[in-house]
Parts: sequence; C-alpha cells; structure tokens
Amino acid sequence: MKIINWLGPGAFLAAVVATLGYRFGFIHFRLSLLVFAIALIICSVFVVVGIIRWASSILRKEKFPLESLLLILACALIPLLTLGNLSSGGLSATMIHDITTDVDNPPAFVFIDADEGYRVNSLVYPGAKVSAKQQIAYPDITTLMVSSPPRRVFQKALFIGSLMGWELIATDLAGLRYEAVAKTRLFGFVDDIAVRITPLENGGSAIDVRSMSRVGVSDLGTNAKRIRRFLAELDAVLEQELINFQ
Repeated sequence: MKIINWLGPGAFLAAVVATLGYRFGFIHFRLSLLVFAIALIICSVFVVVGIIRWASSILRKEKFPLESLLLILACALIPLLTLGNLSSGGLSATMIHDITTDVDNPPAFVFIDADEGYRVNSLVYPGAKVSAKQQIAYPDITTLMVSSPPRRVFQKALFIGSLMGWELIATDLAGLRYEAVAKTRLFGFVDDIAVRITPLENGGSAIDVRSMSRVGVSDLGTNAKRIRRFLAELDAVLEQELINFQ
C-alpha cells in the first residue's frame, strides 16, 4: 500500500507538469501525451484502490485519514478532466486530423503562417485518402446553404467564431473568408480554422469551414465537433434573424 500512496501524488503531479509543460512550450507534445497517459492510468488505479479502502474503513467503522481522502479527490480530477475534454466518441474517432465541409474544394489557409508555432501537420489538404475517410466517419459535415445574403452571413460567421473563443488571425472581406485558431481546453493544442462564404445565384450563401490540428494523427473528433457547433449556431442565428425580419 505504501507504493500506491507514493504513486498517487506522483502521478497527479506528473499529469499537471505534462499538461502545463506542453502549454508553455518546454515539453514535446509526444512526451507530454505519454507522461499524461501513464499518469492517467496510475491515478485511475489509485482512485479505485482508495475508494475500496475508504469503503472498507467505513464498514469496519474505522477512521479514514483526511489526507488520503484529499489525495483520492485530487487524483480523481485527472480521469474526470480527461473524460470531460474528450469529444463524444473521441477514443474511437477515425485517424484523421483535417476536417472540412467541402472535401472537393476545401478552404485554403492563406494568412496563417506555416512556420509560426510548433507544427507537424501540413496546411495543405491531404487529399482523397483523407476525404474518403471523412465522408464515412462524418457524412453530416457538409456545406451549409442559407438564404441570407453573403455579407450578412460573413458578419454573423465572425460573431459566432468570437463567441466560440476563436482567435482571429485575418479577414478577407472582399473574398468573404477569414482564418482563426482555437486551442483545446486541456493541453492547449492549437487548431487552424478557415471559414469561407460563397455567394449563390439566388442571393443566398454557401458556408464552408475547415478545421485542422497542428499535431497528431487523430484529433479525437475535436475538429468535427467544432464544425458542427459552429454551423449549428450560425444557422440558428441566421434563422432567428429572418424570423424577426418577417
């Protein structure tokens, strides 16, 4: 039991260091993920064993040390934060990191500098191999067509992006497109985002979004979840605006 008592706090500290280490740039992301994964396993075991010991002490009507209870609660934060930050179905997500509503003509990254910040994945869209996987994994992620005029849609698209906490990198009003970055909550992994509005002949607009992770083979479903939320919120705002106008 002594080794478990020692491993629990050590694992909790290692998880914190791994997370902050990547956020502040002094630990490589692969090492950070490896340390965090090991710490996660140890913390989970520590919590299970701790709960069993706690329950056993209650049954025997023995006093359970307060410091041990606090350690259990602290270690429980690691698996709870992990589960809270995983997208729905994240662990079983398809091994792709670049998601777009238009797989035939994805929005290109023009303003985001490929050499700025740490990056493993290219800004160039991977092509047919990835698009085929996306269409199987996320068939619902497609271009959003709305009846609202393009410039109005562009303004609302900027607004929704800011509400979602995206950091705006550049806007192209003439081209009705903008680029931004977003960070994941736990590790602060940076994802690049491009939004493009295309005028339609009927006066409406076609809205395309691309979201890609700078590191990692899989994004654990994060980019798909981000695009779904953006399009749903933008569509809701535009629809409400049309209702109010009428």
